Amino acid sequence: MESTPPFASRPRRRVRILALLLLPLTAGISLWIGSSRRGGTVPEAEPAPGVAFAYVDVAAQMGYTLRNRTGRDGQKNYIIEAMAPGVAVGDFDGDGWMDLYCPNGNNILRYDRARQEPVLLPIGEAPPKALYWNMGGQSFREGATEAGVQDAYWSFGTIAGDIDNDGDIDIFVCNWGPNRLFLNRGDGTFEDVAPATGAAGNPRDWSTAACFVDYDRDGDLDIYVSQYADVYDMLVRPDITTLGPNGEVDGRNCEWRKVKVYCGPLGLKPLNDLLLRNRLVETGRLSFEDVSERAGITMKLSHASGTESSEGPYYGFQPVAWDIDGDGWQDIFVANDMVRNSCWINRRDGTFEDRADLLGLAVGQSQFSTQASMGVALGDINGDLLQDLLITTFSHDEYNMLVADALPGGGVTYVEKSPRTGMRALTFAALGWGALLFDPDLDGDMDIFFANGHVFPEVDNFKWLDTSYKQYNLLILNTDPKRLKLDNLGSRAGPGLDVKKCTRASVVVDFDNDGDPDIATTEMNDTPTLLRCDVKRTGGAPHWLAIRLRGKPSARVPLDPAGAVVTVRAGEIATRRVYLIGSSFQGNDDPRMLFGLGAHAVADSVEILWTDGKRTRRDRLPGDRLHLIEYDAD
Repeated sequence: MESTPPFASRPRRRVRILALLLLPLTAGISLWIGSSRRGGTVPEAEPAPGVAFAYVDVAAQMGYTLRNRTGRDGQKNYIIEAMAPGVAVGDFDGDGWMDLYCPNGNNILRYDRARQEPVLLPIGEAPPKALYWNMGGQSFREGATEAGVQDAYWSFGTIAGDIDNDGDIDIFVCNWGPNRLFLNRGDGTFEDVAPATGAAGNPRDWSTAACFVDYDRDGDLDIYVSQYADVYDMLVRPDITTLGPNGEVDGRNCEWRKVKVYCGPLGLKPLNDLLLRNRLVETGRLSFEDVSERAGITMKLSHASGTESSEGPYYGFQPVAWDIDGDGWQDIFVANDMVRNSCWINRRDGTFEDRADLLGLAVGQSQFSTQASMGVALGDINGDLLQDLLITTFSHDEYNMLVADALPGGGVTYVEKSPRTGMRALTFAALGWGALLFDPDLDGDMDIFFANGHVFPEVDNFKWLDTSYKQYNLLILNTDPKRLKLDNLGSRAGPGLDVKKCTRASVVVDFDNDGDPDIATTEMNDTPTLLRCDVKRTGGAPHWLAIRLRGKPSARVPLDPAGAVVTVRAGEIATRRVYLIGSSFQGNDDPRMLFGLGAHAVADSVEILWTDGKRTRRDRLPGDRLHLIEYDAD
């Protein structure tokens, strides 16, 4: 597709929208009402009987078509080839429509013995990245090269947020190799400032996912980066890699259920995660200090590292940051693969303590054993206003539904509800990645989406395993939150759910600005899906509310206030969510937080708990529109 700079035909639109955003919001400013109707030429899907919505895939019609290329099609030599990159959601040009940034993979061609380096596809031959500019909800126009976000790095997680407090949305990308921090220049182009600011990390490391978090409460966003294993070590180990005469590589030297597959993760050399402290507020310029060791998240390798009984380092996947213990400081949970999970509780002095065991988050509670934890969703599943967790895992295991239980002295602990709710049976044969807690029927309850796909193409040759490489994604309706009654909709959720692919990332993005949550995914060695949500509306209901937050750095609250908590009440509906930059699997959701109001056209109250502990309240906010709420503590 031919690329066109996004400002060619609308040079002043961004300025106009930002001016609107600065107006007082006590009455609510509507930045969208109704629908652009709609997503190319695909007609609305008709919901199944008893279901209030349906999803239809409009990716091809919208131009969201970047094909992932990670390793070879149909054969995976190394564990690094089993993970497709994520997708970052952000309004990068400030026109009020959500854009998408999608990195891509690469391939190990051979190992250069003389240089002791792997040889990858070079720029020009490497799989391209894509930056999809949203053209008014009607189509996407790809423009990565013109925007300056094109490169040959082998990428994984990516997130978007305002890292420099200037009002523009920036992009962070996790790579095998130096990470990238694309700073938004505000004119449709970006500049990689990772090397100059200290955000690049170790050029030999494999970073998987990241989240933005103001862990030190100084008013700027810091970066937590999960890391996995030492790929360089894999390539020189004869028990893992067979090298041909010209450096050809084959890492399929292990077995899984008597199937010859690639090796790992257990036995691989794990890497420590990174905590990068932003010094913007302190020094007046964007720069990062690696405080991982000082903060206490760095662990020494031992004889147990790389085993199920590891005490670190771990094989890190998705980090999610919020105030877990309710003390006003942001903590960080990390889903780790095949070893215990981490739950870094903020000690409020720049250091952290891992309390995953005490909180019930370290290992699976059903068998009290480690699991292959991958994706993470955070939200209130049972309607008690506490933040619960969903965690996706490997096939022939259960996905976790960890419900928060308040402790008498404050704080929470987590209780596994997967077997009792039937989630174990629903997910046992699936292999999960992205996880969403969201509200597609706009009734105020949190429903569930799981992105699924196996890591071993070889499983298709062994029917007795009762699984497959390509799998259906799951959309599970929460029909009775208090009793945790679930209904797996399957294809009743629309034709977009009646497709088998090998899905990895999944994020919520209302790309057509109609107030219901659409879903963007990435696929392994395949084209992505863009699932448009078509809600059946009777008499104008159900209603919705969208909230965009704007902090105040001078009050020590980041302009993009990750970790802020929003509570919405409308009649019998009471729901609470945390604004996250980094969740699900290797991506981030739409920064406009979408709330279902059911039959209520007005939200009785909206309360914001900012990251500094202060609160803002707005009453009687009209629904079916977006409200920007700025930091103005009561």
